[in-house]
Amino acid sequence: MRIDEDPSWQDPIIDYLMNGNLPTDKSEARKVQQKAARYYMHSNKLIHRSYSGPHLTCIKYPQTLEVLCKIHEGECGNHSGARSLAQKALNIGYFWPTMRRDSAEYAKKCDRCQRYMSVPNLPAEVYHSQNSPWAFMQWAIDLVGPLPRAPAKKEMMIVATDYFTKWIEAEALSYTKEADVERFIWKNVICRFGCPQSLVTDNGSQFIGKQITAFFAKYKIKQHLSTPRKRLEGAEGKWVDELPGVLWAHRTTKRRLTGETPFSVAYGTEAIIPPHITVHSISLEVGSVDQNSEQMRLNLDLLEGEREKTIIQVASYQQLKSYYDKRAKVRQFQPGDLVLRKAFITAQRQGSKKMNPNWEGPYVINRAGGRGSYTMDTVDGKEIPRQWNAYHLQKYYP
Repeated sequence: MRIDEDPSWQDPIIDYLMNGNLPTDKSEARKVQQKAARYYMHSNKLIHRSYSGPHLTCIKYPQTLEVLCKIHEGECGNHSGARSLAQKALNIGYFWPTMRRDSAEYAKKCDRCQRYMSVPNLPAEVYHSQNSPWAFMQWAIDLVGPLPRAPAKKEMMIVATDYFTKWIEAEALSYTKEADVERFIWKNVICRFGCPQSLVTDNGSQFIGKQITAFFAKYKIKQHLSTPRKRLEGAEGKWVDELPGVLWAHRTTKRRLTGETPFSVAYGTEAIIPPHITVHSISLEVGSVDQNSEQMRLNLDLLEGEREKTIIQVASYQQLKSYYDKRAKVRQFQPGDLVLRKAFITAQRQGSKKMNPNWEGPYVINRAGGRGSYTMDTVDGKEIPRQWNAYHLQKYYP
């Protein structure tokens, strides 16, 4: 994938800022002068004056590709969408003019994103929000599994999510007895974030037994029972090893509900992630250790105000209701288009495994049968039996 064409987009701006040179064409010269007003040179690097935050380090291909790759699917990546991908690149201190378009192109062509994208379904009921008035007051806890067995016979996972910061705690378990749930809540919730006022759980035996009920009573924790939902579809055998990276990616990605990362809402500052180390960023030039410590203490002083701002944003957040009430968008395909097909159609016959891809393929559209039905071939030209409705298909971008 090629993001920038030679010569680099930085060249005319750098030439003007350092040497005062402009293109001979008056129109182009005026454009360069206007653009250059938003840039300056620092340590022989082009810096962009950001409207929304700290100044940004300008980068070009192949650094742009390296940053997008690491943010999207690297150690700190969570395969986020195009807008979130571009925003995260800005948040960690990088800039190039086509970053939004490049992020959309990169995310759209990610094979794993396309295969694991959510299957579009209509909500069964209008959205009911449940918010917490202060950080770490209310948590939701659920068990996920059984997953493919990992070392130490671990095949279950317990997950806790704070309603306010969206901070997630998770741990792999070999057993899911009341003692295991109690130990997780004590170690990962109470010892790290204090006693919560309430916990939301389903009515599984691990959450309503005498031992766990006595534990809740001891710490005066209110328990709210919810209706069990369909649990996550499993993973491959090394899911335990991937769990810390998944949690890190979630904690360093902005949540749409709060507008902040769970890490910043919890600790008052952003985490340093691998792209900061491999690609130079001006945001790391903080001066002495004393200056950094002073700034960290200032961030903690201002944290309460930032959390109050988040509370206001959560209270005014009403877009989810309209989002869940919308009907699915019409999907139309043309002969020759590449598409993916819902994987659960064959998985039901073969015996589904946890966390398998939601989509399989790709296939090639042969002809349209009318009313949203299509005849498909494999990429080798073999015809797929019967027609398939567009409801079960999704466009694939190679």
